[in-house]
Amino acid sequence: MNIPLSRLIEGMIATLRTDVIPHVQDPYARGQAVGIIDLLNNIEPRIDWATPPLAALVKVKHELLSKIAAVAPKAIDVPAHRKCQTAGDYLAFKAELDAGLGNALAALWPSRGEARSADAIALIQAHLHDEASTAMRTTRKPSFAEIASGGVQARKA
Repeated sequence: MNIPLSRLIEGMIATLRTDVIPHVQDPYARGQAVGIIDLLNNIEPRIDWATPPLAALVKVKHELLSKIAAVAPKAIDVPAHRKCQTAGDYLAFKAELDAGLGNALAALWPSRGEARSADAIALIQAHLHDEASTAMRTTRKPSFAEIASGGVQARKA
């Protein structure tokens, strides 16, 4: 969920146009794929990422940067917390906070043997682990067997 939803949809449309439709021989199936493109084109301006999960993520990242600043004040400048209205606002602020985490890690790494730097790096490591765990819990498993076979299999919820 780190990219704008419009870019994700544009990528799906491009894949359908360049990689799927040219290889579909059945006219009915080709028409269905073109219909999916039409659906994606029409749904894209009406949907966006849900803001509550983004707001929670931004809050956690901002709090983490504040903790790091308390442990190792020279390593980081914490951006001022700002009010976000849209998913795009949250994604932009999240990107700024992620850049701050990267900058903090770069500043802390040379002194990683010192207690304060090690503590701050441990906070970043725990955050990244938690973020990856959350992403894994909220992402459906891919249908590799179905993808590889080109067939459709019943899907378990």
